[in-house]
Amino acid sequence: MHGTIAAGYPESLRVRRDPQDGRFRNLSGVEARPFRDVLRWNLGWGPREQPAIDPARVPPGAAPRVEPDLARLHSPPPDAVQFTWVGHATWLIQAGGRNILTDPIWSEHCAPVPHPRIRRRVAPGVPFTGLPRIDLVLLSHGHYDHCDVPTLRRLGAAPDYVVPLGLAPLVRRCGAARIHEAEWGEALDLGAVRLTCLPAQHFTARTGWDRNRTLWCGWLIEVADRRIYFAGDTGFAPFFTELGPWFGARGGVEVALLPVGAYQPRWFMTPVHCTAAEAVEIHRLIGARLSLAMHWGVWQLTEEPLGEPPVLLADARRAAGVRDEDFRVPAVGETVVWGG
Repeated sequence: MHGTIAAGYPESLRVRRDPQDGRFRNLSGVEARPFRDVLRWNLGWGPREQPAIDPARVPPGAAPRVEPDLARLHSPPPDAVQFTWVGHATWLIQAGGRNILTDPIWSEHCAPVPHPRIRRRVAPGVPFTGLPRIDLVLLSHGHYDHCDVPTLRRLGAAPDYVVPLGLAPLVRRCGAARIHEAEWGEALDLGAVRLTCLPAQHFTARTGWDRNRTLWCGWLIEVADRRIYFAGDTGFAPFFTELGPWFGARGGVEVALLPVGAYQPRWFMTPVHCTAAEAVEIHRLIGARLSLAMHWGVWQLTEEPLGEPPVLLADARRAAGVRDEDFRVPAVGETVVWGG
């Protein structure tokens, strides 16, 4: 199932594809670093960078975790939205009687084969067996830390799956029965939930030869008269300036789920992962009333310490005049209620 272009969506933000090889491209033309730079980074041959802040300011260890209130998750308030951070980019969003998972991953490693460097450093905020019925699964792209085959197989055929263009075959092989694909600007109506696929500045690949064969994206989730923006995985990009007015014309973003980690070293990560300061700027550009931090503290994907992003976020909020309560950092397992 495909959707239709959302009302008023800017033509300038439609999908770009290379006419020669059919691969997807970022709107700005910027590209992720090539494989030779992956090798340079992993071998320590790239430019040397200083720590972003004094290491003494960084708390040790991974993201903090609290025990989830499972009773609350199985009986959410009828007139509000609940956001429970499972970890990384995985959220349980509950609104209008619907239970939505974003980029679900319950595996111990986020890679095709286990490796000590990329093992999970903090347990999922909700045990898989403690989940309520899942109605809808949203995927932002095919990277292993966002599209986890073992978890998708566990979720099985019961939910609807909404994915960016090209990802349906993989999800179908995991046992999904109802899959809906969309490209940037397309909107899908699934009962009480309306979903609009939005651009991200990133890339995707699962092997050494399929880079950018499938699309990457964020999502606008409209449910129970609420508007939620899930950014997926993105670097800072000019298109956020255009998204802001488009969001405003739809009533504005009430809650944004924004990435704040996996940014170091900047020579390598700048095109595809934003810093905390850039996340604050996205928060401002899209006019979010509340933003919640994600994509930090669970996997050691990059070089910054696991506990650094919230410290930088606090600095960035102060510098931008954003109140602490307007851009929050939940603990893994914590539930945040909006409205009601």
